[in-house]
Amino acid sequence: MSAVLLSSQLDEINALLLEHNPFSQPPFVTANNVWGKSFPDVESLNSHASDAVFKALEEIQQEKLTTASILITAQDGTGKSHIISRIRHRLQDLGGSIFILANKFSDLNKVKPGFQQLLAESLSQIGSEGVKQWQELATAMVNDLRKEKDPTVSLIEAKDLVKRFEDENSETKVQEWVQNLTKNFCKAKKVSDPNIVRAIFWTLSEDESADASNWLGGKELAQYKANELRLPTQNQSFETGLQILNLISDYNSLIICFDEMDIADFNDAGLRKAQVISNLVKELFENLNRGVVLSVMMPGVWKNEIQANMPPAVSTKMTTYSEPLDLQYLDPHTAVELVAFFLKDYYDAREVTPPDRLYPFQESQVQKIGHGKPTIREMLKWCRENCKPPTMPNNKEEEHPVEIAFLAEMADDISNDLEKNALIADTLLYNFAGLVGETVERVTITEVTHKFGKKGGKEAYLNFKILGRNGDSEVGIAVSVTQDNSGHMLAATLKKLLTPDKFGLTRGCLVRSPEKPVSKYIRASYLEPLATIGGEFVKLYAQEIKPLVALKMVHDKAASDYKVSEDQVRDFVERFGQKYHLGKFNPLLCEILSDPSYQVVQDLIDEPEADPAMNSLADKPFDDTSDEYVLDELAQ
Repeated sequence: MSAVLLSSQLDEINALLLEHNPFSQPPFVTANNVWGKSFPDVESLNSHASDAVFKALEEIQQEKLTTASILITAQDGTGKSHIISRIRHRLQDLGGSIFILANKFSDLNKVKPGFQQLLAESLSQIGSEGVKQWQELATAMVNDLRKEKDPTVSLIEAKDLVKRFEDENSETKVQEWVQNLTKNFCKAKKVSDPNIVRAIFWTLSEDESADASNWLGGKELAQYKANELRLPTQNQSFETGLQILNLISDYNSLIICFDEMDIADFNDAGLRKAQVISNLVKELFENLNRGVVLSVMMPGVWKNEIQANMPPAVSTKMTTYSEPLDLQYLDPHTAVELVAFFLKDYYDAREVTPPDRLYPFQESQVQKIGHGKPTIREMLKWCRENCKPPTMPNNKEEEHPVEIAFLAEMADDISNDLEKNALIADTLLYNFAGLVGETVERVTITEVTHKFGKKGGKEAYLNFKILGRNGDSEVGIAVSVTQDNSGHMLAATLKKLLTPDKFGLTRGCLVRSPEKPVSKYIRASYLEPLATIGGEFVKLYAQEIKPLVALKMVHDKAASDYKVSEDQVRDFVERFGQKYHLGKFNPLLCEILSDPSYQVVQDLIDEPEADPAMNSLADKPFDDTSDEYVLDELAQ
């Protein structure tokens, strides 16, 4: 190969480096990396931690033990979330396992309902068989019934069973399948709540999967939908979550992972998030029939918040399998391996061969950084800032530290978060608090608080209030976020918003997705009167709330993950607010503050009327006519 050709190749590589930085991905692992495309992972790094989890799973499969609780302790940036992502993706490749991620608890005063919801959300993610984990579980339950009938029968693939439901045009036939599968399963197995089994089988229908999963997650269904699925309107309880987990463990390996425990958030009793969740881990482990519980937190939180300030039974139940597993910092060797891994992935994708595996870096240069024992995050940040052709001066303007964190959070999927009233309300409260002293939509904001009444307590159905002035007039807005499908919850919220004067306020504001159905009764009895007195229905759109959620997540993880200050966050909003639709440039915040239109909101979806004749349908006996052939019919 000639020197001229080598020179041209090097020019090509340098041009590629200038066009796209191999380390441009923010060095933070989010839930999006756990469920979707994984963050690049050098599996030799801290392999002792992930190996321990898989060893525990293997011992459970071999019936050497039934449950294991493992704790990983690590300083921020050393790879806690990398390990979680590694475990999840390896389980997906291996198959036969269900993975649960419990991270975003939106209300620390209600952690058990929060866990039930996160359980349902995790099971709605795609598993190892290319369908939702719910559907994998339902298929395993169907195959169990078929094997009881005929041990020699071939198993149905999950994708084939889901397609069988999808291809069936008759809603009556699908309902017949679900009802008879439920009956057969409850006859064959010891089941305390047949409705849980019924809802799991409903997840096989793509048309009903979301509503069935929501119900299994504790959310309340509209009456018409509950009637259609032959379910009670709601089943929110810790027992429901335990029954689901124990059903899973009958058919699959199970791992439940608790992450983001280091966030400095507190419940009303003054307990830190790590303490609240650790209590939940203890109770969950004590009631789990089979599976692995994995918790991750920083060593200081473990030592000072859990071991020093919680009952010994809590720490004992979090470390039943081994002593806490500590993640290690990088050294000269592992630093080189990490950088080489990222660069190989980059060059292979572009089908070019660099002069050496660390180009444009020198090995001695990377080793020197490694001698300082950096975290994975610090190493990747250094690479991001210094990856350029050797002859190029580094004239690039330094990135705002909050922008890097913000973009990492913006890459996360918030579709499930839109359903969480507390999370959306806290997000709005935080972002409005950042506007105190500013004038937006002619309102000069003076105070934003969740305290109501003379005693300054919380008020049911009202999330927070905004106080300010519009010229010579006082402004007081009560804000409520209600994403519930239940008409009862919506009606109770609107009743409060219709009487803002009781709380010394001038108007009420309902924040809700416009695609949520609303009954004619609610529209006539509450929404129309609300508009008449100057209250508002503000439509919640994902694209408007997403940057606000991302900013709130950066704030929550400022100390534990991102190492940025609140002053830096405020500076970021001031400098980049218009670019990223934050602060006074966010249309959702502006709409809440804008003058009332006194017009009833249009374009809402009408909720179908519930058939009174079906109100007690869930209690009626099953039709036995298809018991003999339903399992064979589904396999065709």
